[in-house]
Amino acid sequence: MKQLLQFELYKIFRQKGIYIVMVLMFLLFSLVMVSESRNVSPKADTYATEVKEELNTFAQEWEGNLTSERVEEATQTLDSVPYAYTPTSSLTDEELAKYNIVQQILFNDNTTRDINSKITELEIKLDKLSKNDISYKTALLEINMLNHLKLDTFQYNQGPINTIDFVERFAPYFTGILMLIGLASIFVNETNTGMDQLIYSSTYGRRKGVTAKIIASIIYVLFLTIVWVTFNIIMNSYIYGNIGWNSPIQFLRYPESPYALTAIEYFFSQIGIHLLVAIAFMAFVLTVSALTKSTLVSFIISAVTFLLPTINFGVPYWEYVKKYSFSNFMTAPEFTKPFHALNLFGVPVLDPVVNYPLVALFTVMFMMLLYKAIKNKQVA
Repeated sequence: MKQLLQFELYKIFRQKGIYIVMVLMFLLFSLVMVSESRNVSPKADTYATEVKEELNTFAQEWEGNLTSERVEEATQTLDSVPYAYTPTSSLTDEELAKYNIVQQILFNDNTTRDINSKITELEIKLDKLSKNDISYKTALLEINMLNHLKLDTFQYNQGPINTIDFVERFAPYFTGILMLIGLASIFVNETNTGMDQLIYSSTYGRRKGVTAKIIASIIYVLFLTIVWVTFNIIMNSYIYGNIGWNSPIQFLRYPESPYALTAIEYFFSQIGIHLLVAIAFMAFVLTVSALTKSTLVSFIISAVTFLLPTINFGVPYWEYVKKYSFSNFMTAPEFTKPFHALNLFGVPVLDPVVNYPLVALFTVMFMMLLYKAIKNKQVA
């Protein structure tokens, strides 16, 4: 078994196309990330790296409890910054840092006010509903989640914002495309070269051969995940710094999220869910490869399944195709959306509790189909 696994790993990692595409994608990601780092300040010709030290220094002065006095002080500080809304505004690095930090503080305060208003609305709604009604149970669940949010402290968090944003915008394409390149031909090539006759007739048998391919593919998925996570952290830490990971996700770009997660907790959740969905897609790609007789057909079917839902089409119900696609689930989107729960037998159940066990179930189903396909494959 060990030799089979080593052989399968060798066949995957020897493909030069993997490394060429990987380098090209990282170059593209780097260009986009550096270009967008201008958005950290209101001055169009200033990158985040140029004011990183000033941002971190000024942020330390404001870290701590987000009291009404601090918010008022932030408002006065913002009014004192001589900022004109033109691309040519001439601000010092210190003024740019000050502008950015106090803007974030005021955003956090507005978010907190909106959430408190939402809690008040839900409490009024509860008074009008019957306790046995599903609407009452759903509203009560949302109130309990919102009441558990900790929104009373400030941390500068541009680094975590962009690190998490990378997972949403780039990581699914990186993993998905490189999985297509590395795995779409894993079974088809053996059929085309006649190697399947030797492998499936050997003493190792079909089951061990398939198991070795699955384990090798999982290792490949882990490798891809480790690579993009490392690149993501290094690049965003270099551009923005690495502070702010204890910020609640409501203070990132997700003010409507009801989940009591910090930036670091959500980032690790993203990685875990990304891996889960990537393994589900891996099982799908391997199954397609086992059922088809052409490398091109295997690649096209898998590529269309992964990439097509990322495109916006103005057709009825297409939003559901996008919502329940591999590429969407890889971003762990449920944790950043407004509150939503499914009615399961009169009990409100949060989306992640339903969706990701189903993803795991589909993974097992694809695996079973894969073993069955190879077991029934005829060898000349």
